[in-house]
Amino acid sequence: MANIKEIEIFGKHAPVLRIYDKLFPLYIVKGEKNFLIDSGVTARAELFHERIEKALKETGPSGNQRQRIDTLLLTHTHWDHTGAAYYLQQIYGFNVMASRRGVELLQKQKVVGFIDRLNRDYKTMLQEVSDVRFDRLDKLEAVSGGDTIRVDAENYFEVIETPGHTKCAVSYLLRPDNVLFMGDSAGLLEKDGAIKPIFLSSYSEYEDSLRKLMSLEVEAMAFPHNRFLAGKDKVKKYLRDSFARTQEVKEEILKILKDEKDTAKIAETLYRQEFPITSIMGPKEAMMINLEAMVKAVAHEVRNDRGSFYSTL
Repeated sequence: MANIKEIEIFGKHAPVLRIYDKLFPLYIVKGEKNFLIDSGVTARAELFHERIEKALKETGPSGNQRQRIDTLLLTHTHWDHTGAAYYLQQIYGFNVMASRRGVELLQKQKVVGFIDRLNRDYKTMLQEVSDVRFDRLDKLEAVSGGDTIRVDAENYFEVIETPGHTKCAVSYLLRPDNVLFMGDSAGLLEKDGAIKPIFLSSYSEYEDSLRKLMSLEVEAMAFPHNRFLAGKDKVKKYLRDSFARTQEVKEEILKILKDEKDTAKIAETLYRQEFPITSIMGPKEAMMINLEAMVKAVAHEVRNDRGSFYSTL
């Protein structure tokens, strides 16, 4: 077997492979069809391909399992979750499943170009010179909350709509092992244990999605950055803490909004306060877009609740 730092195997029924990466761990669920959940960034695409091949080979065939990726499940369409998808699809020819909103976005050339540009910016940050790009994906299939996606006769994903981080966000709960692939819908767990809420499209929907996840029986959370959290009690504690931290950040934004109406300036303040040291540093443009979106999400909903309180925004 490979070094545990390179490949870890979870799951009592369907093998869940966690492929090590310092920032963007990959997850493969093996069965009659093999599933990759999110694809990471273009800067890692060639390395990810090597690691996927190694993981499939070293975990070996079982029953009808094929040593390839049949389907890519996307939790949402952000640049760091989709970047390597085009490169890997050219190799494996896999189907791509995403929410209906996600499929709509991935069919828009403007969105495709934006994903590619942020990935190129990230490669520049890393001084990485490969010519791997992101481009329009084929074989797109929309999924909705309540859908099931078969892995094999015994195992399946339940699709759960979890908007709030983005409008297109969905989570996948692998049953019966109850491993949750939620993208960024429950926030970012830093390696030092800090929780960073990321409610970009709607604060209230983000909070509702957290409540929805808190109501589930989850044995493990497969974070797309940094961590893998195993154990029902640990998962419940994390979700409670994430919910509380989300409310704290909302209150911080509301406090700043009383004196400052420029959302870009507020985003800069949040950048200094919330992300002085972070293990997921992408292009600052992407980070600032995200933080300003969080401010606008709170301001918009407060304005709707309180009439003209923030009418100048």
